[in-house]
Amino acid sequence: MSNSVINWYKYASPATFYPLAGRLIPWFSGLSVLLIAWGLWIGLFVAPTDAQQSEGYRIIFVHVPASWLSMFIYCV
Repeated sequence: MSNSVINWYKYASPATFYPLAGRLIPWFSGLSVLLIAWGLWIGLFVAPTDAQQSEGYRIIFVHVPASWLSMFIYCV
């Protein structure tokens, strides 16, 4: 086995995992802000309108994920 293999079991220890998580949180926060902005742009401006509902249809792309998230937060 080569030495480049990562031993993932050492990250089961909080003493090893917390410093790694502390270094990764800013990167994941920035990535999530970019992905949220991109998703809102796609849902509100790029998605096609419906033939019968016109522009009112686009609210589904914001409303449905927000309702799922609120249900998840309520259950937790």
